[in-house]
Amino acid sequence: MQVDVVLGLQWGDEGKGKVVDVLAGAYPVVARFQGGPNAGHTLYYQGQKVVLHQVPSGIFHEGVYCLIGDGVVLDPEVLWREVEGLRALGIQAEERLVVSQRAHLILPVHRWLEEVSAEGEKIGTTRRGIGPAYADRYARRGIPVAWIDRPDFVQQVEALTRYHAARFGAEPPPFSQAFWAGIDLLRRLLRVEVFAWLSQFEVVLAEGSQGTMLDVFAGTYPYVTSSHTTVAGVLAGLAVPPQVIRQVYGVTKAYATRVGEGPFPTEIHGQLAQWLQERGGERGSTTGRLRRCGWLDLVALRYAVRLNGVTHLALTKADVLCGLPEVRVRVGGPDDNPTYAHLKGWTSLQDPAFEAFLAFLEAELGVPVWGLSTGPGREEWLLRSALRA
Repeated sequence: MQVDVVLGLQWGDEGKGKVVDVLAGAYPVVARFQGGPNAGHTLYYQGQKVVLHQVPSGIFHEGVYCLIGDGVVLDPEVLWREVEGLRALGIQAEERLVVSQRAHLILPVHRWLEEVSAEGEKIGTTRRGIGPAYADRYARRGIPVAWIDRPDFVQQVEALTRYHAARFGAEPPPFSQAFWAGIDLLRRLLRVEVFAWLSQFEVVLAEGSQGTMLDVFAGTYPYVTSSHTTVAGVLAGLAVPPQVIRQVYGVTKAYATRVGEGPFPTEIHGQLAQWLQERGGERGSTTGRLRRCGWLDLVALRYAVRLNGVTHLALTKADVLCGLPEVRVRVGGPDDNPTYAHLKGWTSLQDPAFEAFLAFLEAELGVPVWGLSTGPGREEWLLRSALRA
């Protein structure tokens, strides 16, 4: 078996779902390896906008299995609502959705913990219970998907809820009907030991969420997510050895964005930032928060490319910058005083100035620009070779 990987090289929101959707038809399995419903991959199906939080982005390709891997934290309520939404679009997700027995559950109390504590507010989390669920997993008190078959499953869930509620001297949050509907859904789905199940396939596409600079080890700590968003997360989250990694598709915007708190050396303020937010639709797909916008940061990109062993670059939203007389790219300097290359802007993606921008990126990063997103739809995509022709 070999594994190709799609992951983000910035602070998330790079357009990974779109890239997965473009590639997925060539793979028997698309496997999500980490994260939870704090990720929102925006896709367009038959002209309709769909945001996927838990279901892998290969679900719109017939015959492709979609695996939720070991490294994921899974909210049963979110999964149930998502599957019902796909059903309304004519997609029978249950037939191709596969869940790891080792993935861990997000309980209502995990979301509640982020509301009653100040921890999530300090770093700008999405308040989806991701951090508390991962914390329970690492503290060895979490509840894996496999436990839904245990006769004492309900008692285990209630005990963990009471444990956390007692810390704040408050009543535990209620369990909604949608939560139990999600548990019933999980009992109907194919649940597997990922290491054994994946071995029957010749090639798998691994789908990451968030971005390299939000990795809990490698990112801008403490302003990070709670999981491993890098290639290292693929190995742990899908239980595969490093030798099987083949191609690594690193996704980056032609500029940079960040949601929430944390350092952002190339951040733009004022009218240009507002213009980018509006023109680029820069609003979080999960929270609806406006994204902070900045120039492309090659210092961070070089780091992410090397760390992940990126073999192909996928560039998104270059079309958003069309019409600017000048485009800046950070090439060095300390975070508090970055230095920039000033490049000529482009009027279209056929403009020689844009070709010069791509050639500049390839020379600086040592990795070819493989593909370009020209809009939100699956068909709005160009291979670099086609642009050169």
